[in-house]
Amino acid sequence: MSQFEPIAGVTLVHYAKLCALMSKTQPHETDRHAQIALENGVSHENWEQAKAGWTAMMMNPQHAIAIQQTFMPEYQKCLAEMSGGAEPCTLETYARIKAAMMFELDANGNKVNFEQILARDNYKVTEWGTIESYWSCIIGQDVHGRILDKFDAAKAQKYRELVQQHADHYNGITR
Repeated sequence: MSQFEPIAGVTLVHYAKLCALMSKTQPHETDRHAQIALENGVSHENWEQAKAGWTAMMMNPQHAIAIQQTFMPEYQKCLAEMSGGAEPCTLETYARIKAAMMFELDANGNKVNFEQILARDNYKVTEWGTIESYWSCIIGQDVHGRILDKFDAAKAQKYRELVQQHADHYNGITR
């Protein structure tokens, strides 16, 4: 089977759209996922088969990069359409949450669970994935140091400064 052939009748592009439409749900909300899939022309059974198949393809090192190169732009396009192009959260909020995930410790000196950090801002794990997807291509580089397609040098610098401020706070450093 070619990596881009539909799985259970669901193309990779349609799968990306369905995932975007489900981005504000929780993984355990399978009834809601089935409803969204059905509203978009995919039966519950076909959705489950497509989800399992495309997930397996994405996890397979032989296919993962090619799959992601098609999936992510479509997923991000759909998210942007759903939000009217608005940021999912401000850069300041993103930096604050990222810094907490990296540096915040509990009373016993252990890292605070990321779900607790997200809950303070009323974000679900799936919503955080959307936020990460949005901001990472604006402020980041890939694992090889290549600048990503939506990279914004000013925002990347601002992000680094904000994270450093929060890191200093968590580490008790005053400047």
